[in-house]
Amino acid sequence: MDTLLQSQVFFFISSVGFLVLWFLTAVLLIYLIRAAGAFSRIMEKFEKDINNIGDTTKELLSEMRENIFFKFLFGKKKKSRKS
Repeated sequence: MDTLLQSQVFFFISSVGFLVLWFLTAVLLIYLIRAAGAFSRIMEKFEKDINNIGDTTKELLSEMRENIFFKFLFGKKKKSRKS
């Protein structure tokens, strides 16, 4: 093969390889975008659940502090006088 034909074969193969590489990169980006969207939806649900758990915990603590057994063990909080 002469030099010109070898260079044409090289550039043809490198062009095909470059197109395949870009195609694989595009597919990977599509999957990453879809995964980021799914992750975003999961985080929104997680934040809602955390807010609900926080409200439930506050209610549980207030009910526990009002319990007779809790008051017997720990007593009432003393109010400090402000001058």
